[in-house]
Amino acid sequence: MRAAFLLLLVAALRLDAQVVERPVAFDSAGKVRSLTPSLVARFGLRPPAWPVSADFTQARLFAVSTGGSVLVAERRTGEMERYLLADDQVNALRAAVDSAMSQSGALVGEDRPDLISEPARGAFLRNQMILAAALYGPLLASLTDDVKTGTALYLISVGGSYFVLNNISKNTAITRAQNDLATDGAVRGAGTAVGLLRAFGGPDVNDKAYSAAALSGAIFGSLTGYAYGRRLTDSEAQSAIKGSTFAAATAFGIAGASSDLDGESAERFVAGSMVASGIIGYLVGPRYPRVASYTVTSGDVRLLPIGALLGALVGVTPFVDQNNDRLAFGAATLGGWAGILAADRAWARPFDHGTSDVTQVWLGTIAGALLGGGLIVLTETDNAVPALAMVTGGGLLGAIAGHHLADPPRAQPRRASLAPDLRSRGGRLAISLDPTALAFSAARVPGRHALISLRF
Repeated sequence: MRAAFLLLLVAALRLDAQVVERPVAFDSAGKVRSLTPSLVARFGLRPPAWPVSADFTQARLFAVSTGGSVLVAERRTGEMERYLLADDQVNALRAAVDSAMSQSGALVGEDRPDLISEPARGAFLRNQMILAAALYGPLLASLTDDVKTGTALYLISVGGSYFVLNNISKNTAITRAQNDLATDGAVRGAGTAVGLLRAFGGPDVNDKAYSAAALSGAIFGSLTGYAYGRRLTDSEAQSAIKGSTFAAATAFGIAGASSDLDGESAERFVAGSMVASGIIGYLVGPRYPRVASYTVTSGDVRLLPIGALLGALVGVTPFVDQNNDRLAFGAATLGGWAGILAADRAWARPFDHGTSDVTQVWLGTIAGALLGGGLIVLTETDNAVPALAMVTGGGLLGAIAGHHLADPPRAQPRRASLAPDLRSRGGRLAISLDPTALAFSAARVPGRHALISLRF
């Protein structure tokens, strides 16, 4: 009886015991909390270190309280596949991820710290359908001379695109970075094609040629963005988009400040320079979150256009009523870049912004500008300089208030566990001087402002 009682007691204790699974990172720095197919391809993970062979949407790693670890891969059908890993297998997988990160650069944070670039099948379908209705369809219809034929082509192209896109997204993993770049690539590709045709096509190009070029450029740009975003994180994708826009706008501002924009030859030069600068910015842009000494989220990158807009308005305001377009172009260009730098130092460096934070700041900027417009009406200001100053000042104060109301979390410093691998790349001493730190310190902008930086 005593033996039977002891056996029942042990069985009861075993039944009450629970197995606890704790989420852990794939890398030793604790940054990569999940893996998507794009990151697996970027890291070059293969068997035996990477056991998942079939297609999946997301994989996470858990440490088991009873010993060992389990890798959970979510399939497109919603099924969960579990792979039991011993400690040596986990160490091998972690070493492969660390080695890949030391070669391709440290990953950056996103809106959620446990996701690198989440699946975006629904958003991809929605955005491409909007593009089909607003861009692809009208351009295709404009290639015909008959209204009936054009209408039929428009309706067929928009309706048929749903089934084509749904089939593509159903059989292929699509991340948010791919969706962002595919959507932006369609618009940017159409503009690039039109700009190239304008720069090199000559004066006798008809409207149908521009429509055909825009349609071809939009499709090619969307496909290129989709492929380009396969190995990019969300912040890298946003940096490519914003870098291209800033570079093209800079080329336009420099052209306006250095020469007269009137005339066909000037228009061709401006179109060509903007296209070339935009492409360079598209390729160089992802380096911003990779080389920054602080964590750059996709929300941080989305805030930079606010700084560029407000900086350009501040720069151009004193010259708005002067008959000197070159001076206005130069002031707007310099002011825009000063605004980008200020947004980076005051917002991106000390905080980690999410999508909702960016929306809050944009709404605050718009609301402040509207209040400035109301002040113009109340004061019955006729002069352009004080009127624009009121709108700009209201937008600036509104942006600051919106950021304060958003209250984003403070930035988390990048961990230094990969420092030995990263130092092995160069090993040279670098000293940089940033005089803008004095201005930010004098203005009492929150955050750290380094006048002299030492890297080794």
